[in-house]
Amino acid sequence: MPGRLADDEDDDLLEDELPEEDQFGRMRYLDLCREMGISPASQILKYLEAEAMHVVHYGLGLRGLKALAGALRINQNVTVLRLADNAIPDEGVAELMRTLLENTSITVLDISGNRMGPVGSKALADLLVSRNTVLRTLALSNMKLGDREGVLVGNCLENNTSLRSLDISSNDLSEKTAHTLGQVLMVNLGLTDLNLSWNKLRPRGVAHLAEGLKPNLTLQVLGLGWCGLQDVGATTFGVALKINQGLVDVDLSGNQITLEGVRALSEGIATSVTLAGIRMDNNDLREEGGKELLQAVDRNKGLVVCSMENTNTSEQIRLAMEALLEPRRKLRDKLHAAQQQQAA
Repeated sequence: MPGRLADDEDDDLLEDELPEEDQFGRMRYLDLCREMGISPASQILKYLEAEAMHVVHYGLGLRGLKALAGALRINQNVTVLRLADNAIPDEGVAELMRTLLENTSITVLDISGNRMGPVGSKALADLLVSRNTVLRTLALSNMKLGDREGVLVGNCLENNTSLRSLDISSNDLSEKTAHTLGQVLMVNLGLTDLNLSWNKLRPRGVAHLAEGLKPNLTLQVLGLGWCGLQDVGATTFGVALKINQGLVDVDLSGNQITLEGVRALSEGIATSVTLAGIRMDNNDLREEGGKELLQAVDRNKGLVVCSMENTNTSEQIRLAMEALLEPRRKLRDKLHAAQQQQAA
């Protein structure tokens, strides 16, 4: 028995001499890099000890992503993970999503500019429907996503209450994805920011979204720039604006909207109870369309931003719009400063 006690004491001494636990996953990352025959990225080693990891345009590829994923299975320090444009293939995206099922710290994820196909989108779907997911912000821009991926991701949001912001701009999404998202918006209680700009939604796709927006109370920011709305889509969206009681900021730039569309849209802008900003840049509004917008903004005292660059409206109309909005912005800023002072 005395010998056994001595052995126990030796074990305690050895434990005291052991290096600190690999809480950030640095050693795990280095070991995996060695196993896969790749050079460790100094940026990753540095950011593993920070709350926000920004490793973009770094060319990680599949093996680099797998090494990072191994570290993130240990690391509970990183909360923001930005890996845009890293040549990560579908399999790598899937590996990352499986990692996030175990990692309970990352709330912001940006993997824009990589590639996600059937394997990666299925793994993402599993993450989004998991009760353990803590993701609040997800960016999937410029990933060549089609309706197969768009519909799959959209369906997962029906009962997801954690995700607040979703950016799926600059993809190949069309009417099918818009239909799914329209259905989701009728019941989703979490999403506040949705960016669909630079997709092929066109009038029929926007009609589906508009139906979902009518009863929605939570979505505040919506990007629909360069989505091919045309006058038909603008008219449909204008009707939704009259009914919706949540949207605060909307981007409708570059949608081939002319006088016909802006007239119908202006009715919704004038009567919206929540709208504070509308962007109509790069539409062919001309002088009459500019006047329609000016009148709508004059009626809606809650608006503080109405952008209409490159719309063929006159300098006089734009100056009149700015003269109308500038005092409102000053008042808003003054009230905001007073609220901050009170909170302090």
